[in-house]
Amino acid sequence: MWGCFNSYPFSFSGSGFPFFGLIVLAVIVIAGIWVIRALLPDPHPRRNARADRDDALRILRVRLAEGSISEEEFERLKHAVES
Repeated sequence: MWGCFNSYPFSFSGSGFPFFGLIVLAVIVIAGIWVIRALLPDPHPRRNARADRDDALRILRVRLAEGSISEEEFERLKHAVES
């Protein structure tokens, strides 16, 4: 209609770069996907602090049972985790 576009979307005739339309289309699709993902809730939300503290205490108990830390160190680290 205007003479500067041919029948393919986002393609400029005579531009000297035949894949320009594909690149523009790819950028639009990627931007759309990024916007949709930013608006959707996170499928793996961060767990709460209590679960993190429980995990830390479980790891401390395992380390104590393995003998890699002493009882005094266990109590000191347990106090630090619980506070």
